Formats: sequence, structure tokens, C-alpha cells
Amino acid sequence: MKKDIKKNRLFKNCFKKCAVWAAAVLIAAVVWQKPAVSFALNVTPISVEMYSTSGTPVYAAPDVYTPVVIYLDRFINVRVTGITDNGFFQVDLNGTYYIPGPYMVPKVEAEKTEKQKALDDLEDFAKAYRIQLEQMESYSAKFALIDVTGDGIPEIIDAAGKEIYTYYNDHSVMMYYSENPVTFYYSKKDNKLLGKYTWNKNEIWEVYDKDVSLLPWGQFRCISTAASPYRDNAAAITREYTNDEATRADIYNILKKMLSL
Repeated sequence: MKKDIKKNRLFKNCFKKCAVWAAAVLIAAVVWQKPAVSFALNVTPISVEMYSTSGTPVYAAPDVYTPVVIYLDRFINVRVTGITDNGFFQVDLNGTYYIPGPYMVPKVEAEKTEKQKALDDLEDFAKAYRIQLEQMESYSAKFALIDVTGDGIPEIIDAAGKEIYTYYNDHSVMMYYSENPVTFYYSKKDNKLLGKYTWNKNEIWEVYDKDVSLLPWGQFRCISTAASPYRDNAAAITREYTNDEATRADIYNILKKMLSL
């Protein structure tokens, strides 16, 4: 019995020593592990103008493990003075700094206008308006198709002057609704939509503005009843299109012609 107890004690002591030794080896491996260091890289001199992309990081050394000095906004013009072996651009920003290659572009591509996007997306655009006009057929035999926001996208205005629709993300979406009919006027010179209606036998004029605070495609909201500064330049919006099957079938060509102007 005493021999068994002695053996157990020896086993426990041996296990503790092995555990301590293993821990010491592990700690030593971690402590003596070679740290990540910046490489001594060659820089090939160049002299070009390039542009940053959104959130471009700027480093003090050509190493992504070093702290970021600053982030550049999109389309900042940067003078490049060299390129390192590991793909960093050496840049002059009132001092020598480094930017990873993928964050720089040789030229700025102008962002497409809403009109260009709609023209590229013409099939879906025409389909969305065709469906919208089909839904309006029972109460709007005529309609207007005119840009009243200044972005080049023609809006649909119903016959009574109660609804205005525009195109957004493959769908027709409502920008304006009124329970009472409104006679709309548009000043292309001022890019202002005006509305006139009668209330308690009084003629009321309103000036509308596109408000995008709630909906990304915007809503027309009355910002003033002082329309006189714009009335001389504004023309009444006519409903020159008949909302029938033939017009809806031709809506692709109608929109294409309008967007190509």
C-alpha cells in the first residue's frame, strides 16, 4: 500500500514538472518568435499624378502593419514619386508617405448622371412606366411625361394633377399626391415646379422643392406660396400623351428619345 502511495506521488511530481517544462517551452516560443518587420525595399522612381479612392490609407512606411497616418477622401489628386518592390506608391503629401497600390487610380471616372443611368437601364425603366400607366388607365386617360426635377428623368403626371411618379431602382415611385386637383407649371430656367389650385374661392400658388430627407427618390413639398419670382418663366404642363395600349407599347421609344436629347 505504501509503495502504491509513493508511486502516485512520484507520478504527480513528474506530471507537474512536465507541465511546467511544456509551459516554459511555449512561453519561450512566443517570446522568441520573430516579430513582423518592415522590409528594406527598393523604390523605383516615377513621376505621375494619380487619384485616391474612398478611404485611402496613408502610411509612414511601406508596410500595412504600421499605423495609418491619415485616410484620404475619394478623388484627391496625389503626386506619386516612386513605387516600392511590394507594391506601395511613394507619394508626396508635404513629406514622403506610402499608399498601397490598389487604393490609387490613374484617372477619375465621372459618376454617371441619373439620366445616363436611366438610359443604361432603359428596358426596366420602360417596363416600370408601362405598368404604372396600366394601373392609371381607369382614372387618367391622358398624362404628361416631363422632367420637373432637373435630373433629366421624365416624370409621369396624371390627368387631374393629383399624382406625380418618377423612376427609382427598377420601379415607378410616387413623388407627389394631392386630394385636390392642381394645375402644374414648370420653370426650366429656374428648375422650379409650381402648382395652382382654388381653395375657398381663393387662387393659391405653391412653389415645390424636391425633399430627399425621408425617401431616397424624393418627395415634392411646398416650400413657399410666393410664386411670382418664377411665374414669368413657367409654362403650364400639358397632358400630350394618351394613356392607351398603343402609347404604352411605344413607351420604350418615347423614353429613349427623351433621354437621348
